[in-house]
Amino acid sequence: MSEDNISYLSEKRKEKAQKILENLGFEDLKPKDIALVEALIFSSKKKLPRSVIKEITSFSEEKLERVIIYLEQKYQGGEFGIQLKEYNDSYLFQTKKEFAREIEQLFDITKVSSLSTASMETLAIIAYRQPVTRSEIEEIRGVSVERTLTTLSKYELIEEVGRKETIGNPIIYGTTDQFLEYLDIEDLAELPEIERVEKLFAAEIEEAAEEAAEKKELEAEQETN
Repeated sequence: MSEDNISYLSEKRKEKAQKILENLGFEDLKPKDIALVEALIFSSKKKLPRSVIKEITSFSEEKLERVIIYLEQKYQGGEFGIQLKEYNDSYLFQTKKEFAREIEQLFDITKVSSLSTASMETLAIIAYRQPVTRSEIEEIRGVSVERTLTTLSKYELIEEVGRKETIGNPIIYGTTDQFLEYLDIEDLAELPEIERVEKLFAAEIEEAAEEAAEKKELEAEQETN
């Protein structure tokens, strides 16, 4: 395994991997131990928590970390169509993005759903201010978000995480592991700076407004004709 193979990892993960390469390496890892962790993650129907892997294997934290990094590097090779991903100290195998079109053909996926600008704005508010109530979100956005929250919940990007200890005990919302997977980040610490997100949404809103104006103009021309 070369050091180039860890370039795809987050900065936090790259630092961990670099220390492993410099201090311990992988030479003393037993193939059977690597295969065991690989089999456990592959067999799991959902993301497999690190704690569960440790409980089953009885590996030390350091040994499990080395095995995980080894597998992450291994599956970055061009001969593999899958990769090992980490979300909130849980692991799963995913197909690589470059094969998305062919996989969509395999499952006859003709339309890939995407979130609306309104949903993305609401999701960003929850991500950066969680835990947060519906009324707090509406105060920021200035519009009702009831339907938007339903949509985000349907996609399992947000969830109810409790109730706020105030009048009425309103529900408070937070993001899910599915949200991390949606953004392809390991944990919330890897969220981009809020200023970058605000600029992104500003551009999307402007683009949506331009499209709406063009559509309205086209409809007016058609009515005239």
